[in-house]
Amino acid sequence: MRWCTKVLKIKPFEKYVGDDDVQMYIGIRADEDRTAYVSTKPNIHPVYPFKEDGIDLDGVHRILDESGIGYPDYYKWRTRSGCYFCFFQRRHEWVGLRRVHPDRYELAKAYEKFDPETGQRFTWCQRESLEEIEQPARSAQIVEDHRAALERQRKRQPNRPLVDVLAEVYDDENDEQPCFFCHQ
Repeated sequence: MRWCTKVLKIKPFEKYVGDDDVQMYIGIRADEDRTAYVSTKPNIHPVYPFKEDGIDLDGVHRILDESGIGYPDYYKWRTRSGCYFCFFQRRHEWVGLRRVHPDRYELAKAYEKFDPETGQRFTWCQRESLEEIEQPARSAQIVEDHRAALERQRKRQPNRPLVDVLAEVYDDENDEQPCFFCHQ
């Protein structure tokens, strides 16, 4: 569990609840291989409705679609919900934040500091500041790297139709290369 979850969510929740008997609903899906915080307070009882009902990611999407709520817009550029300045964001998510919420990007950027005396700097990303990330060439590279990673992941998916595999073979076909099927 991350410190921010404990300090900014769990502890205030436990304080608010006090000694009242409550059920704490936790939205971990059936297909997630992780555990959640379990309170040490005997009056807080965790409930895992998605796990208990066998609801996986596809099931959550179906619920969102059928309820009319739809998929949250921030998933168009983020992989998870959370704080806009979360230092666990990936670089492409920072690029997305700058594009979608430039004001919040600027707020996050304002937290970054450089100490000229010690040479130490605090940045949200290791080895790179948000000022460096927002440079057009760097942003474009981050977006391209992310696109390429998604494509590599897509190609590794099992049980792909043969027509898709063959299309890639034909697209990449080069007379100097050996046959894909014979030289794997």
